Amino acid sequence: MSAEMMHVLTSTVTAVSIAIVLIGLLRKPLQAVVGARVAYWLWLLAPVMLAAALLPPPPAFLFVSTNIVPEQVSSAFAAVTMGHPMARGGFLTHWAIAIWSVGAVGMLLLMAIRQRSFVQTLGVLTPDPGGFYRGNVAAPVLVGLRHQKIVVPADFESRYSAQECELILAHERAHASRHDVAANTFASFALCLHWFNPLMYRAVAWLRMDQELACDALVLAHWGNARRRYAEALLRTQLATESVWRLSTGCHWQSIHPLKDRIAMLKRLPPTRTRRVVGLAFITALAGAAAYATWASESPSAAGPAILVDLDVEITNPQTHDLNELTTQYLVHSGESIPDTRNDGTPLQKTDRFVACTPYLSDVAGKSSDWSGLKARGIPMPAAGQILLDCRIYRDGEIGMRPSVIAQDGSPAILEFTEPDGAYHYRLEVTATTSPEKIVAAVKRAAERRGGPQ
Repeated sequence: MSAEMMHVLTSTVTAVSIAIVLIGLLRKPLQAVVGARVAYWLWLLAPVMLAAALLPPPPAFLFVSTNIVPEQVSSAFAAVTMGHPMARGGFLTHWAIAIWSVGAVGMLLLMAIRQRSFVQTLGVLTPDPGGFYRGNVAAPVLVGLRHQKIVVPADFESRYSAQECELILAHERAHASRHDVAANTFASFALCLHWFNPLMYRAVAWLRMDQELACDALVLAHWGNARRRYAEALLRTQLATESVWRLSTGCHWQSIHPLKDRIAMLKRLPPTRTRRVVGLAFITALAGAAAYATWASESPSAAGPAILVDLDVEITNPQTHDLNELTTQYLVHSGESIPDTRNDGTPLQKTDRFVACTPYLSDVAGKSSDWSGLKARGIPMPAAGQILLDCRIYRDGEIGMRPSVIAQDGSPAILEFTEPDGAYHYRLEVTATTSPEKIVAAVKRAAERRGGPQ
């Protein structure tokens, strides 16, 4: 279990770090070319690549060869896939997981304490007919995840002119319509989980900066003739709140963007519709390519040593004496097997026959639950250097026979039997091995057969 958690953690950290680097390189150029509103969508790279890293790894065929096998048999056999090469865990892995857990819980508690402290500083919120609330804040702010509220200082109208008040409220409503509080909440939880990654701290700051620029652009799209007033309101708010943002009890969800960047954006002409469309298309294509690359390069989860299974099957019809042969090779772990579905992913049909063997090792961390069913069937656990091969023979879409054998690692085992009604005779020769050299050689041969890299 620790090895699996470590794999998930390292995979997600790698994916998110690459996403942050890409965002950091592209956010400024995109803001200049396609505008802040479109460039903000670049942040989709992070959750998209994170999700791709958590998906099951892509299947890869090792080797399947059939000879005179009926269509219903060959279609079922074609589902053979390569499973997960294993990463090994150990003492250091357990310690690493423990340290990460302590840090994540600590960060989560700190976030909760800071947020609670900030909410308490707001005091009693008084609703205003204008659709906002008055409270003890130094500058207007949007709070609340489920029930969003715009909170302004009690002397809001005396601090700003009437037009500035409208612009500021429009900015906060833009935050609400874009669900920025939810985005910041997600980012804060991600920071708790990846507290050890320095890139995450920079990413959270960039995210909030880009949110401010995107909301500025959204407001100016409707108030394009009020740029000067908007800049004056920004400057007044900056001077009023500069000391507040340095307090340790400041709102965890909010940030203040460097004033020079916001003023610089006010001086730019809004991008054309064509630029915005091209920008969205570029970001969409980039997100798709990055997600696919993350998924395709993802090494499968750790569950123990990889086991290479060579399965040679002969199916004979005693009445017609037809000989059907299958040679297949796949890579799995202890307690794992190839899927018992047809090659198109659909369940086995009544006319399908299917043969597969699940290998079991004597001691694999986190796999003890897999052994309970075998114990119930009276099957002993293999000793060190041995591999139990638990085979299943499907007939009419259901398991008809389930022979098992314990073999030496790397040595062939032969199982021979006939169906109870005498319709088919089976001869299985199975060789299972954990030898890294043999596994590497088998994967290389499979790549050569597919015309892949040597």
